[in-house]
Amino acid sequence: MSAAETMQLWVPIGALAVSVSIALAARILVSRRPRRRSMPGLEPGVTLFTSERCPGCDPVRSRLVEVLGAQGFREIKWTEMPDPFVTHGVDRVPTTAAVDGGGNALIWEGMPPVRLLHRWRSFVNQP
Repeated sequence: MSAAETMQLWVPIGALAVSVSIALAARILVSRRPRRRSMPGLEPGVTLFTSERCPGCDPVRSRLVEVLGAQGFREIKWTEMPDPFVTHGVDRVPTTAAVDGGGNALIWEGMPPVRLLHRWRSFVNQP
């Protein structure tokens, strides 16, 4: 095999490897940022969406109490109020949402970082 044939083989493979690496890095970065969503009808503030059989909900609830205080957020449980889950497209629990006065929200699925919760406190104008 000549050097030109070898290059013709390895250049596309290298380009594919670089493309896959960039796509994976972008996916990791996007998954580590809150998503924006319109959630009209929810009161401004931080809302935690949970369910009874959610193993990750208790630790998230504890973190919210630690950072925002017991009165710093409200919880919506699937078993008690399923309508907001359907209306706002919440399909995973725990999901935390910071909603402003206009119904615009930042959504985080899973355990939100402490730094994010501190920023959300100011986002929703909580003391």
